[in-house]
Amino acid sequence: MHGGKLYMKIAICDDRQIFINRLKGLITDKSAEVYAFCSGDELLGSDIDFDIVLLDIEMPGTDGMGVAAELYRRNKRTLLLFITSHSEYSAKGYEVRAFRYVLKSEPDDFIKRNINDAINEYRSRDFYITVCYKGEYARVLSERIIYIEALGHTITVHTADKDYKGQNKFQDMCSILEEHGFVQCHKSYAVNMRYIESIKKNSCVNTTNGERLPIGRKYSANTISAYLEFADRRI
Repeated sequence: MHGGKLYMKIAICDDRQIFINRLKGLITDKSAEVYAFCSGDELLGSDIDFDIVLLDIEMPGTDGMGVAAELYRRNKRTLLLFITSHSEYSAKGYEVRAFRYVLKSEPDDFIKRNINDAINEYRSRDFYITVCYKGEYARVLSERIIYIEALGHTITVHTADKDYKGQNKFQDMCSILEEHGFVQCHKSYAVNMRYIESIKKNSCVNTTNGERLPIGRKYSANTISAYLEFADRRI
């Protein structure tokens, strides 16, 4: 298994220097390189590929929504965190796949917690597992795993592109991936909560690629509570 500390590039984009300084003070992660921009056009003119962008909405020139749409077009892995005074744009924020939408009027500890959530989400996306099967090894990015299935002494790691067979211990995989957005929903299944479309209590998990995974009775309560907590962190 491989995790490790990842260095990341974070952009702050706001037309008020006082708020840029406020956000800089809330980013305490030592692995973050922080860049500041006073307009959306200035940010879009940068040749840096940012991992996380803290973005205002109402700015001179290209507004935050326009900036977010262009950043998403360039790199769909960029995490966008809107921090703005305008609550009326929150629905549009999720149209451009924003990680979260936070109001500037919130206290510093709340904003800092949301920034840290974005950092943790970024790190989780770049966590790899090593799948071993009959002497062959494959590194699989956890973000791309939809679910893991156990059958006897063999596991199958299902991704959007292909499936990987492995002889890893299923419970070991569940324990490691629990910290990276997975929940065990059945004695033989663990699902990446990013891909859950809906849950039917004591019945099944519906994934975004059309799969229906069973929920074991003893796993039902934990599956639902874990997913609700996960979904709440992403709102």
